[in-house]
Amino acid sequence: MEQEIRDLIEKGEKIDVEFKSAQGGLPKNLYETVSAFSNTVGGYIILGVNDKKEIIGINPSDVNKLKKEFTINCNNEQIVNPTIFTELKEIKIDDKIILYVYIEKSNNIQKTKNKVFIRNHEGDFNITDNLDLILRIYNQKHKIYDEDKVYPDIDIEKDLNHDLIERARKLANVNVGHKKTHPWVNMTDLEMLKSAGLYKEDEETKKEGVTLAGIMLFGYDNVIANVNKFCRTDAILRIDDLDRYDDRDFIETNLLDMYDRLLDFIGKYTKDRFTLNSKNIRVSAIGIIAREMVLNSLMHRDITDGHFSRVIIYEDKMIMENPNSFATMGIMTVHNYIPLAKNPTLANFFREIGYADELGSGVRRITENSILYSGKPPIIEDKEMFRITIPLKRDRRYDEVELKMLVEQEMSGQNLENGTVNGTVNGTVNGTVNLEKKSNYAIKKRLLELIINDNNITVKKLVNDLNKSERSIKRYLNELKENGYIERVGSDKTGYWKVLK
Repeated sequence: MEQEIRDLIEKGEKIDVEFKSAQGGLPKNLYETVSAFSNTVGGYIILGVNDKKEIIGINPSDVNKLKKEFTINCNNEQIVNPTIFTELKEIKIDDKIILYVYIEKSNNIQKTKNKVFIRNHEGDFNITDNLDLILRIYNQKHKIYDEDKVYPDIDIEKDLNHDLIERARKLANVNVGHKKTHPWVNMTDLEMLKSAGLYKEDEETKKEGVTLAGIMLFGYDNVIANVNKFCRTDAILRIDDLDRYDDRDFIETNLLDMYDRLLDFIGKYTKDRFTLNSKNIRVSAIGIIAREMVLNSLMHRDITDGHFSRVIIYEDKMIMENPNSFATMGIMTVHNYIPLAKNPTLANFFREIGYADELGSGVRRITENSILYSGKPPIIEDKEMFRITIPLKRDRRYDEVELKMLVEQEMSGQNLENGTVNGTVNGTVNGTVNLEKKSNYAIKKRLLELIINDNNITVKKLVNDLNKSERSIKRYLNELKENGYIERVGSDKTGYWKVLK
């Protein structure tokens, strides 16, 4: 266990690891982290380590007292509710005592002092007043998925499009390879729907029927609209007319045709650059990005939310956003992403027909191909609207070797470990922006990334994107200005940010 704890400390704080120095006793916010881990993905709390990954240790004379106090408080429903049975464990590293505990993900909504917290990529987030989000988390914990709602009155022959079902059969058969035959090929429509988890029994009424996921995949448009009016995606082009649009496709149809129309729209208005992947094979980076973004939207959207999904193409960026039942709240990268099947039946279906791959692979593909395409990684925001922003323009000319190096650095975590951000300003190469290795450098790194992608970004937008207070954002910006990384050109209202090095 010693080596595992060492590895956790070396990698630093993240969505499932929290350090607390605990020099003056148990921290007051300790149980907020207990609540956050319980409500999100679980994780390690390590006492005796500060946020700079320095092992401070616990005073030996305090160890038993802290362990006893923690156990008592975790069994006190006024502090942790429902109570949990857990304890701090003791370990010695570099002759210093460290206390640690692993908090399991709970099946219930965990509260601390009557407040509800979830874990995001930067820390603990209070959602006590967000009743809709608390309900979503409860549903996720109990695996109540909207996609599985049963509609006994839907007639397979009249209300579902047989041509779509046959298309799915053929796609699944191609996906298993020419030497095999997919089981769906020899099944009736009903048998196939049951096999795919799209025809089930309602646990309460005991009635059988096609599920909402089955209707959204195979239903006629009027049938889909009757059961779920939010099965829509708005595809928008904004190049000249930024207030409205230059072209638009408001897509209200089944998910299979929606997939095709979204890819056609993106392909029509984005440039397909010559790109070589890590194996020196020519690929369509923008095509891979579009495929993964669209699949993410179809598989992982909150399918009954009142908001519509959208893809918006600008001159310099493309944005895909969809309503989201999120487990965290913050900026997501290949290094902190924890795969979560938000609609597992739909995800399994798209994998079965060969459109999707294993859970979690999309984030890596989007990141890799965004860098190959533009020289810059995407910005992925896991919030109430899940948003992926893809840079479409290159600030300068890159050769293929350089792009592959940038991909390797991003995927291996070198940029994060070295505290660097790749970026360019005014069309010239600035290489990497070196950030001092001190606390909050990761936040400053994200600040620089956001500024590089949009030099007109406002403090209000930064507050929203990074989930930090306005005071904190202004402090980080001032530190970056004082250290010569950025400067403000013009006034606060009409000026813009300039990256200096």
